Amino acid sequence: MKNIIYLAAIICALISMPACEKILDQSPHDKISSGTMWTTESLVDQGVIGVYYSLQHPVLSDGIIGTSTNIGYYGYEGFGMSGQGEYNMNNLFSSAVTPGNSFFSFTWKWCYDGVHRANSAIANIPAAPMNEDKKKRLVAECKVLRAFFYMRLNELYGREGLGVPIYTKPISPSDANKGQSPEADVWALVIQDLTDAINEPSLAKNQIQGEGRASKGAAYALRGRAYLLTKKYDLAAADFAKVGEMGYSLYPDYKQLFKVGQERCQEMILSVQYIEDPTGYGTGLQKYCAAFQQGSKDSRGCWTDLQITPALVNLYEEKVDANTVKPFSWSDYIPEWDAISALGTANRKVFFIRDQKVNGTVIHSTITNAVNTELNKLNATAKALYLTEGNEARLKKAYENRDPRLTYNVVTPYSNFKGVNSNSTAEGMYTYRFPVTGKYYIDQSGAEPNLNTGLPGTYYTSGSCNAQAEFKYIHRKFVGDGLEYARREQNPVDEPIIRYADVLLMWAEALVEMNDLNGAMDKVKQVRDRVTMPTMASSFADQTTARNYVRDERRRELVGEGVNFFDEMRWKTLKQTKFDQKVAQHAWGGTESTGGTTYEWIGDYWYTWPVPKAEIELNKNLTPTPGWVY
Repeated sequence: MKNIIYLAAIICALISMPACEKILDQSPHDKISSGTMWTTESLVDQGVIGVYYSLQHPVLSDGIIGTSTNIGYYGYEGFGMSGQGEYNMNNLFSSAVTPGNSFFSFTWKWCYDGVHRANSAIANIPAAPMNEDKKKRLVAECKVLRAFFYMRLNELYGREGLGVPIYTKPISPSDANKGQSPEADVWALVIQDLTDAINEPSLAKNQIQGEGRASKGAAYALRGRAYLLTKKYDLAAADFAKVGEMGYSLYPDYKQLFKVGQERCQEMILSVQYIEDPTGYGTGLQKYCAAFQQGSKDSRGCWTDLQITPALVNLYEEKVDANTVKPFSWSDYIPEWDAISALGTANRKVFFIRDQKVNGTVIHSTITNAVNTELNKLNATAKALYLTEGNEARLKKAYENRDPRLTYNVVTPYSNFKGVNSNSTAEGMYTYRFPVTGKYYIDQSGAEPNLNTGLPGTYYTSGSCNAQAEFKYIHRKFVGDGLEYARREQNPVDEPIIRYADVLLMWAEALVEMNDLNGAMDKVKQVRDRVTMPTMASSFADQTTARNYVRDERRRELVGEGVNFFDEMRWKTLKQTKFDQKVAQHAWGGTESTGGTTYEWIGDYWYTWPVPKAEIELNKNLTPTPGWVY
């Protein structure tokens, strides 16, 4: 672990800049030596900004997207059941994974970088020449952040009692030689830090329309989560109740919740802040998750490297009436679904292929040829089910009357989205179709409305994944519409670490484990009422049913936020939910190679990540993680 201490020895901070609304509008662009870091109020402010800055870009992108960089929490989507990627996931999900994997090392270092920045602040702020109440507030904020980093370390590397090394004071590289403290001791530190923050009078109750700092509400939410993970369900429920008392609640419009204007609304408890800055302080979600024809004012052509799984889409229920929902089933909409599935999932493609005709007229010969090429790959029985004019309509019915969060979160087949033209100077509407004859923009000659001027005005240019031969579910949540953002790769949408809907659903989890099923149903109902989805008593008929339903509700509500992977890990469901599919899938369930890698479950020891091999070699007091071969 010695190699990470150098990251903590110098706290990033700004040269003096005017105060701005968001903390990370003051993002560190320069470095000040650790000896002078805490000697003035201005430097203290900048040092604390450096601690907040540590929250950014937690995911090493190697094998996850098509470039080597660090990306946001959305990168974790590819690790859980809700997401999938184009590449080999850095071999994390194959038998080739070892403790030497760079992802294990990167995450360990990322967490300890945050810990050591927080330690420096907590140790040095009390002696700084500034207002006492402000000093106490800043120390409390940094304790909340330190608790977050230790929570993440413990839930990844410290399971099964193993724990992680505890450092609570600034250290030199030569002192970075501790072994793991027991898991329970790490949780005790997390809870103590959060308790200290809660008990600090100068710490604000909330940050609604504030600067985006840590608050008592955030401390209660994180402490409740710590209690939930340690199975102290009564204490977890009590803390989750306190979050609402701090002023937090659901924002009324789920569809608009994930826009810049709502970054500091009453639902966002603690977020990772980003700004639209060309030097690396924005999020690249738009570039790596959006459809190809989406973009921003500076660039077009998004990569679609991370998508949403068919399994997640199928979890969004159908609304029958004002009081009733039912699980989604493809056979309710396409009676031949099961029979064609028996011939091989690739044959289900027939239901997803676009129409050849509009109003009885062929769209264009290039479309017809592309459609016939795909049809000729299918079993004759499947091919016979294709509808020349009406295939799209038949399919779209399967996405109607579903939980509204499906269309808010996902670009589904034959739905529309607003994209850009070929030089990012104008907006235009696209329809997501398959197959496409090329990755065309609205202003290019190959776009269907330009090929055939007789098409209706509502027949838009075909949108596509970056890999035009694919037809996968695409992220819509957090993605900008048309020219909404100035930069494709550095756009300003904050990523929530924890929001009030998450709290309500964790609260429901705790109540289920306490066998208070009516209480759990009430918490879930609050989340579902926002999107007018009925909550049925039958979903809470017994503890097992209720437990599974709350878990599915978390999957539906929190997709795209990097939460699902950590849920599947703590529930120990990843083997069933991730590895039941060996590779990435098209929307119809047919497989698509994941960078030549087949997902392989190597054993339940995967639920505890290995202490990185490089850290074991540097620090002989660290214990290798059981089950892993070093």
